[in-house]
Amino acid sequence: MNQDLPNYVSACSMLVASSVGCFTFGLLYLLGNSSPAINRLLGVYPPSGALSGVLLLGSLIFLLSWATLSYFWSKRPPSCSFAVKMALALLAGSLLLTFPPLVRLL
Repeated sequence: MNQDLPNYVSACSMLVASSVGCFTFGLLYLLGNSSPAINRLLGVYPPSGALSGVLLLGSLIFLLSWATLSYFWSKRPPSCSFAVKMALALLAGSLLLTFPPLVRLL
């Protein structure tokens, strides 16, 4: 990584990538509960059911988004306020996706 970059770039990319991972967990949870076919597809390890696929895919999305954001933001660093706003929006979305009344509607 370039030494001239601000120190906050790696922290911003980690913050947003972890929020993307949380949003992925919520989305996969909702999709798995609303569709039996997707629930079966997410069952990577049969004793744990769909939770194994949710954890595997969510972790992979987190790692890929972290690497991608780190790469692109090393060339053009974002502002900290932009990263925090994006992370808060994704976390609010992930909370809504796991909200029980919403899950029951679908």
